[in-house]
Amino acid sequence: MKTYEVIKEEYVPCTGNMLPERREIMELQIESPAMYVQDQYRQERSIEFLATEQNGSSVIEAILEGGRKHRYIFSEV
Repeated sequence: MKTYEVIKEEYVPCTGNMLPERREIMELQIESPAMYVQDQYRQERSIEFLATEQNGSSVIEAILEGGRKHRYIFSEV
């Protein structure tokens, strides 16, 4: 297991704001960032995952029904 600092951002499309509606910072010990994010959305009917890398950090976006988006930025501690 590895330790990550995780920034979770939530975007709501109906506000028209390009900034996150909510932001949360946490420290997690997990095996895989991708598996962690997928586990968070097991109950969703329609979801798409996008994974990229940004400045050495893993970035995973979960795009939900209705255009809602959650972005996770994983930085290894």
